Amino acid sequence: MSFLKEISTEFQSQQTAIVAFIKHSIKTPSFTNVYYCVLAAYLLCFFLEVVLPKQRKHGVLNRKFFWQDTFYVFFNDLFIYLLGFFALCATTEFVFLKILAVFNIHSLEIVSIKKWNPILQILIMFLIQDFCEFIAHILLHRSNFLWRFHKIHHAQEELGAASTRHFHFLEMCVFKPIIYIPFAMIGYSVLDYFLFQITVQNVWGFFTHCNINVKWGWLNYIINTPQTHAWHHAKNIPNKYGVNYASILNIWDILFGYFYLPKDKTPILGVDKNDVPKNFIGQLFYPFKKN
Repeated sequence: MSFLKEISTEFQSQQTAIVAFIKHSIKTPSFTNVYYCVLAAYLLCFFLEVVLPKQRKHGVLNRKFFWQDTFYVFFNDLFIYLLGFFALCATTEFVFLKILAVFNIHSLEIVSIKKWNPILQILIMFLIQDFCEFIAHILLHRSNFLWRFHKIHHAQEELGAASTRHFHFLEMCVFKPIIYIPFAMIGYSVLDYFLFQITVQNVWGFFTHCNINVKWGWLNYIINTPQTHAWHHAKNIPNKYGVNYASILNIWDILFGYFYLPKDKTPILGVDKNDVPKNFIGQLFYPFKKN
């Protein structure tokens, strides 16, 4: 029972620190403020959707579930964080350490890179994060149980920048705390992970879901673009599990054989036999519904 109390105390401590950081960020707008930078990125993607030709025949505001997607942006990127998502990451590290202590191991840190060249630090963090996200994404598609959560994201038949945040919040709670562990192993805190996650990963997600008609050419073979990611959301693909799993670097898909970008076909978005509810509450409980 004391162990559970320790876990609770650790969670509350980390939650207090994260909430304080979020509240301070919201109250102090600046060009270096993480939340306002993310908001600026979303507005830029929204602007691009307005001024550039559309991939599909609908306007920005008339896109299916535009307002629901916008709600998801705030729900997943603010409300869930305030409820304790990143505190959960720290608590996961705490539990790992408690288990390792049995084997006389008292730190997850293998090497600290925090004094290395800043550019090299960012590169290492980026590669670790992106590869872990790639593996997690594959698992979301391959596991029948996890797919029931991820299917909510794929049920969308029209994409826009905000579509990236249209997913069940438990997706984050399953994988993100685990993905934090490699960050802890190279000397970074939960707050460091929080800043990296919400800027690099979230901002790129806005871009890849953007409803714009731009041909990216050879860049498609290096980075995930709206052009390649549309095929990840397509149902007219050569296998039932999916293609183009990468978050940012398409090199992972190329290396593991999941890259797909046909020149003579157009992606048809959505999922077969779509039984995902249209409303938020229905989507919240959908993964737990009996088949």
